[in-house]
Amino acid sequence: MSTSTTRLAGIALVLSGAVLGAISFRLASRERAGAETAAVDNPTADTQAHEAEELRALEHSARQAAAIEPLLSAVKMNVDAETWNDLFDNEDWWRPYRTQFTFVRLIVNGNVVATRGTAEVGTLDKPIVKLARKQAAASAQVSIGNRPYLLAAARLPVESEHAPIIVLGREATPAPVAVARVAPAAPSFPVRPLQLAVAGVVVLAGVALIILGRRARAAAGAGDGPSTQTIVSSGFNVPVPQVVPHWQDNTARPSLVALTESGAFPTAIPTAIPVSASTSSVPMLGRYRLLDRLGEGGMAELFVAEASGVEGFSRTFVLKRLRPELASEKDAVAQFVDEARLQASLVHSNIVPVFDFGMAGSQYFMTQEYIIGRDLARMMERHQQRGGRGMPADIAFFIAHEVLQALAYAHDTRDKSGVSVGLVHRDVSPGNVMISFRGEVKLSDFGIVKSNRRVSKTQVGMVKGNANFMSPEQARGHTVDGRSDLFSLGLVLLYCLTGDLLYWGDNDFDTLYRAATGPTGEDMARIMGLPPPAASILARALALEPHDRFQSAAEFSDALAPYVAAGKHAIGRLMQRLFTEEIAHQTGRHNVA
Repeated sequence: MSTSTTRLAGIALVLSGAVLGAISFRLASRERAGAETAAVDNPTADTQAHEAEELRALEHSARQAAAIEPLLSAVKMNVDAETWNDLFDNEDWWRPYRTQFTFVRLIVNGNVVATRGTAEVGTLDKPIVKLARKQAAASAQVSIGNRPYLLAAARLPVESEHAPIIVLGREATPAPVAVARVAPAAPSFPVRPLQLAVAGVVVLAGVALIILGRRARAAAGAGDGPSTQTIVSSGFNVPVPQVVPHWQDNTARPSLVALTESGAFPTAIPTAIPVSASTSSVPMLGRYRLLDRLGEGGMAELFVAEASGVEGFSRTFVLKRLRPELASEKDAVAQFVDEARLQASLVHSNIVPVFDFGMAGSQYFMTQEYIIGRDLARMMERHQQRGGRGMPADIAFFIAHEVLQALAYAHDTRDKSGVSVGLVHRDVSPGNVMISFRGEVKLSDFGIVKSNRRVSKTQVGMVKGNANFMSPEQARGHTVDGRSDLFSLGLVLLYCLTGDLLYWGDNDFDTLYRAATGPTGEDMARIMGLPPPAASILARALALEPHDRFQSAAEFSDALAPYVAAGKHAIGRLMQRLFTEEIAHQTGRHNVA
């Protein structure tokens, strides 16, 4: 047999032995896998323990929900079903429960006042509700539509013959199934001795033939060849490439800073816009250059913005932008559009005008008049910081009189055919009354205005606005008309005169409850103790029943008219004393006069 033939025969034997060994090992592995999964534990005990643990966790969540302060305040207020549904759907304090549970039910005085969720629970929660009244909390697993659901009920800490109960529910999660492992007999895995022995003999024979072939080749002088490094695979000589490990690669790689500067990782626009930034670096929104960020609210952000024209012309505005995360929510967009459309249609010297409405990309915005001044809330705060309490009566009366001019115009707004649009502001409060440095008074923020011409509609029972300045009917979620705005302005006037709020609470719902109750006898006695004419004017403006109040803004305005003559000059001087340095800085900073 020649040298080459010997080597080839040896290689063939090695490969044959390896294949035979692999087949034997594969068969052994299959036998082992079959033995390991031969038995499965009975899952009943594990499943029961899993269900009990889930029910305990759900019961704990129900107890926590039952102790939420805003929830307790709303129960005390006896709000209606629509308001409950709005609270469960929108309030931040209920968000963790809204995301974790698919069902919630509130039972007050034995009646279901609110149910949210898609599960058809029906009367399946009655046993745990009854039990929760006795022992504070209870839970159970039920079947709804052939699917297991977990329900938990907890009693609210409210004194009542039939204690209020909150019920939470969600679909049960399946318990994990454990597979039992059977300890294999020695050896640790099944083997096939005969097949492995044959494979070993074949491999050894092949190795021997290869060695004999090499020795014969060396003796014949056939080993002098190129020194290229090779590996042996299926009888072929394959060159091995010289690969440099990546950690030894000397090629320079860009740093994170370099990638950022090159644009590979774009930097975000800062939320606080630097006033000193160059023109090229200041963010734009449509044709408006955003100069300064004033703040933000629940729906929108406020900026100082500048629009430029030919021959160096420019004008400064307040730009109000809908928060980006709300741009895809139809209700929020509709409300924002309503505010822009309605306020743009109100052209009056005591209303902050809207000049433009637009959309840049997916961002909705409107522009309003830039007023050099402060809102009434800031003015009162600064006045009290300087040692004052209530404002001088002539200033307070003047502010109220000017706001009433705006309300009289707004309430009487009609469409092209002469039909009243039924406009009600619903948020007359110090934060929405702007005072300019020259003593001008303007009403702003018609975001939650009530009108027959709104695109978006507020659900019946939904309460919106500033609870500290609400009329009783608004706080109760009832239908409101212009007399509700007059009550709110009465509260603003009282705040200006005394420096105190008529009612307030530890949280929003406590305040809302006080607003729904209206002025008490003690409150009215305090009001009647004010100097004339404040006592008689406020007593009428703050009457509990709308038919006992001023019946129009014009009537209310006429009652104040004899006392406002010196108010405009006095308020201008007060603004200068309170904000001279700030307003001087503001006018220079934004290049307005």
